[in-house]
Amino acid sequence: MVNSGFLEANEAAELAHKLKDHASVNIDGGYSSAVRRVVTVFPDNIPNANTKLAAIYAKTDLEANEFKVFLLKYLADSDIGDIVTHQDGLSAIIIDSKKKKLVEVMEQSNKIELEEIPLELIDSGSTKSRQVVVPSMRVDVIGAKALNVSRSYFSKGIKAGNVFLNGKTANKSSSAEVGDEIYAKGLGRIMVLEIQGKTRRGNQKILIEVEK
Repeated sequence: MVNSGFLEANEAAELAHKLKDHASVNIDGGYSSAVRRVVTVFPDNIPNANTKLAAIYAKTDLEANEFKVFLLKYLADSDIGDIVTHQDGLSAIIIDSKKKKLVEVMEQSNKIELEEIPLELIDSGSTKSRQVVVPSMRVDVIGAKALNVSRSYFSKGIKAGNVFLNGKTANKSSSAEVGDEIYAKGLGRIMVLEIQGKTRRGNQKILIEVEK
């Protein structure tokens, strides 16, 4: 098993798309709709594998970007995922194997008290699989249907460069296939899992996984 470390959403999606024909691939950011994610590559004879992640909580008045700068004194950028803001502090998603070193250093410095918390406490979003019926496999059609927004609204996101297909900026004529990922900043992420046939009117029935 090999992992990439944390990458930005488009970088992780593009890398996973390149590798999926050669090995099994998983992408995980620690919670639904995470932006920074880790790509894990493993042999086809293994049912499933993920890089173990952890959530480290700090009760602090620092802003998210300030907390990230603070953590970079002790960890590499590729060790750090999203910084999540809470009412009374911040949490950082990190590579699990790095948490011991981080906590030990922080205990010695007495600067900020860190505490590991369950990843489940971070996740306020959802991941659901469902079937949708669409007239075509165009990204704007699937994206609007999956994320419950109008097609014109989703098209504006494409025009603004905020929609990605397998990590690359989508355009109004981009089409998706099985195994592709559509990512819309601020809205969510869609994986095309399966084409399940056509309706009597010729529309496509597809199975998708939606992260919000």
